[in-house]
Amino acid sequence: MRNMLEALAYIHKHKVVHRDLKPENLILASKDNDYDLRIADFGLASFLKQDELLKLRCGSPGYVAPEILEDTGYNESSDIFSAGVILYVLLTGRQVFRGYNLNEILLKNKNCDVEYPAKYWQKISDKAKDLVSKMLTKDPAKRITTEEALAHSWFTQDETEIND
Repeated sequence: MRNMLEALAYIHKHKVVHRDLKPENLILASKDNDYDLRIADFGLASFLKQDELLKLRCGSPGYVAPEILEDTGYNESSDIFSAGVILYVLLTGRQVFRGYNLNEILLKNKNCDVEYPAKYWQKISDKAKDLVSKMLTKDPAKRITTEEALAHSWFTQDETEIND
């Protein structure tokens, strides 16, 4: 997760928005190292001009940020939302937005209908839950940035805290 956020920080610094982050677009660079991660498939990526909001509705159902589905305009914060969905999936093994059909999934996605069932979250640390919730904040203006995410206590805790 740290590697993905560092890669996002790099592309965001260069005013690039990926717009389709999902596990299928993450590649391990080596069979020997599961830490060396690459973000792939920049086919939907776009450059962001100063103070501009992007308008094209794109991304993958279940991973796309609500503001993209609401057609209100968006920026690099939409990638943080998608990264938060990926972190949720990594921690729980479950999709954030589930439904019986694509429309149901997209509606939950658009409404940012995020649940944290105790069955899956009871063994997850409070720091991890806090980071996920800040990444999955519906309002992009209140959503954590890549730099803030990388400085989050979940990443900065020492090993003794991890085992507690």
